[in-house]
Amino acid sequence: MMGHYNMLSTFLGMRTRYAQGFSSNLIIALMHFIGESRMALKQHAYRLALSGLLMSAVMLLSVDAAAWERDQSVIKLSPQVRTLPHREAVEPIVLEEARAFLREHRVVDDAEALQALAYVVAGDDRRLISGAGDRLYVRGDVPHHGQLGIYRQSEPYLAMDGTPLGLELINVGIARHVSSEGDIAQLDVVSSHQEVRVNDIVLPLEERELSREFLPRAPLNAVEGHVIAVPGGVRFIGRFQIVALDLGTLDGLQAGHVLQVNQQGELINDPRTQELVQLPSSEAGTVMVFKPYDRVSYALVTQASRMLEVGDEVGSATK
Repeated sequence: MMGHYNMLSTFLGMRTRYAQGFSSNLIIALMHFIGESRMALKQHAYRLALSGLLMSAVMLLSVDAAAWERDQSVIKLSPQVRTLPHREAVEPIVLEEARAFLREHRVVDDAEALQALAYVVAGDDRRLISGAGDRLYVRGDVPHHGQLGIYRQSEPYLAMDGTPLGLELINVGIARHVSSEGDIAQLDVVSSHQEVRVNDIVLPLEERELSREFLPRAPLNAVEGHVIAVPGGVRFIGRFQIVALDLGTLDGLQAGHVLQVNQQGELINDPRTQELVQLPSSEAGTVMVFKPYDRVSYALVTQASRMLEVGDEVGSATK
């Protein structure tokens, strides 16, 4: 009996010690868990605080950037159509008429310059008149390469007061160089639309080429002149005909310049005083310069509200 009591006491002592050890371990584990949780909570709080600070900084920068953009003066460029007054808005013109004209006409400054040019002294077999396929003998300086124009002197160009402005040359054919000996050259006539005569002028064909289209424009300086001639001898002038003007590069003209044509008003009798009264000039059309020389220019009639004539005034368009 006593033995059973001792065994029970031993078992209860061991159970008590085990319970006490288990409780101690449990308390230690709980304290460790609580410590780690507190550390995790602190780290989480730090992360939240840092995120808040970063968000505030971003918002402040965004507000400052928006305020800066509002303060800037931003200019946006976009294509625009330029409009011109009706008088200046001239459509591009195909210059077939002018191109054909340039193959047949040119100007030299004066008679002295004309005397220095090469000229025909004879035809083959001493013929006075030659044509395509014939040989010519020319005296003077003749280029050995390229085509040569054969020209005949026409009427001189004169200003309204009679001052000589230049000499018109009309093309009668085209030739090429064959050989030279001294100052005499032999040429073959390649083509001709008139007979070639003794004393006709020989010149290199002009290399000035017209573009397919011109965009007309007003001259930079004010100019005043007259229509002094119509190649071909026509008296009355209409649209797309060629005229000669007493203005040139020395007056500031360039190819593409547009001039207004004015016709002088009629001279009438005053019904009361019977005095002669000059009526004001009136606009009659426009011309476009396509080939200016020093003191003479060739121009194309682009508009004509009435028949133009030699002697009509030309000048810068009035607004």
